[in-house]
Amino acid sequence: METGTSDTATAEQPFSGSPSAPYPRWVMLERDCIKSNDDYDYSSSSTPADANTLATSRTTSGHPIQASLHIAESPASSRMCLNLLLPDGVDARYATVIAAHRDSVLIEVIVIEDPGGYESATIDHFVYNAGAAAAEPPCPPVLSLLPPCYITENYSGHPECQQLSPSATGIIRRGDNELVVAELTIAADSDEDAPELGAAELLLFRYGKWIVVKCPEIRNDDPEFGKLFPQLFADTVVPIGDRQLCWVILSNGLLLCDVFEENPVLEYVKLPVDLCGWPPSRNRNVCVTAGGSALKFVNIYPRCCCGGMGATNCQRSHGACVVYTWTLRMSDMEWVKDGMVDATELWALDTYEWLPRLHLGHPVVSMDEPHVICFVMVEANCASYGNKTQWKLMVDMRSKTIRSASCYPEERWDPSSNLIPSNVSYYLNTMSYSKGESKVDTEMSPVQVSNDDTSNVMLQSSCESSEEATMKASEILAALQEILDRDDMLKAIYKILCHDNGRRFGTLLSLPKNTRKDWLLMEMKASED
Repeated sequence: METGTSDTATAEQPFSGSPSAPYPRWVMLERDCIKSNDDYDYSSSSTPADANTLATSRTTSGHPIQASLHIAESPASSRMCLNLLLPDGVDARYATVIAAHRDSVLIEVIVIEDPGGYESATIDHFVYNAGAAAAEPPCPPVLSLLPPCYITENYSGHPECQQLSPSATGIIRRGDNELVVAELTIAADSDEDAPELGAAELLLFRYGKWIVVKCPEIRNDDPEFGKLFPQLFADTVVPIGDRQLCWVILSNGLLLCDVFEENPVLEYVKLPVDLCGWPPSRNRNVCVTAGGSALKFVNIYPRCCCGGMGATNCQRSHGACVVYTWTLRMSDMEWVKDGMVDATELWALDTYEWLPRLHLGHPVVSMDEPHVICFVMVEANCASYGNKTQWKLMVDMRSKTIRSASCYPEERWDPSSNLIPSNVSYYLNTMSYSKGESKVDTEMSPVQVSNDDTSNVMLQSSCESSEEATMKASEILAALQEILDRDDMLKAIYKILCHDNGRRFGTLLSLPKNTRKDWLLMEMKASED
């Protein structure tokens, strides 16, 4: 692999522990790494870091460093754990997961030698590779140090080691030996006569060295793109397949690029026109799914009990929200709406009895199943600063059921920092799986709700609400006549009413009128799949 150097440095063992096999097919990585000198409490996590995931190297200053993984099955989050042997006066101030793709994770470590402070800081970039436990012979994990990146200059004119932006940097692996790291920056033009224009710049680590590609061509069909250009600050970067990176601007659109091209070109794709809950980083996300071949856009916005969009102080609307999903059709770069869930549909489930009615946020789509999404709920009275009680849910958008839910009292994860979906855990398995085996059975298993006070509480998953859904035929007919033509109305009655004793029509009547048509059309589409 064209990365850098690795080293078999001798150091004390990392955090101990070994998870049950097999490892999950995908995980959600937190941005912040656990450092050996951190005061970290594992009580809210499923397992400590696993010694089987250990890889070692050295920093540019020669200090030994170990990396290992604390792995937890989604919707719980996983973390990269670092152990650095540093002399007195030297501190690893920041350690961040920048990006991930397939078996690799890009990590940035900033080491500061006091009393010099940031003047004496070194910025190292490592690629953690999970190896291939199923290979013959098995390949253990490897930690490789990338060459330093001295592209920019500091205020004194001396070369300055580049610090990568986590929200604007991606990594992509192709085959066994090819790797690209890419950071996109966009600066507004200072020309007063054309203030909407600007300059894009790609910083690339490719073929073993760092290069800068200035002003790559940007293709777009949006007449408003010129005005949007200075506002295109990426929120996250998503790898697609084994050639493309996608810079996601949650308030506007996407910038796609084949980073293996000799002269990379950016292609702009506008996000679907829809209401946006504020802030976008909490209520929106774009994720790769279906084994890395599809892009899914998730949009959440709060609503009032009357159907009006936006957060309100109405008691009946506390926590109420609507979740819509779209898939990008790659053949013509068009978005197709394919899913909708109203929070009240989940609240009506028996499995929701143990859960608080809070606003769903921070969506992450399953890397294997496009219809499965993980959400985070944060207790409102703790959401500003300090400790936060979090609930993490995995929801099946197709069956409108909850796969699993976990409570994390006083969780240290910062909700403003996005979670990174990664397949790195899959490569640690000692057995390989074919693509056909990667499909998860849609039969619903019992839902587990866990927290510090209740351990292994099992709730039988149910598609029925706690109250019997009983409506008069006239109510159903009147609701359908308001929103559907005759043919669609007959389809709805046949495909929906005949299959669940009217439960879904009970849900329909409980929704605000202005959301019923979208909901019905999504239900009809789901029944055809």
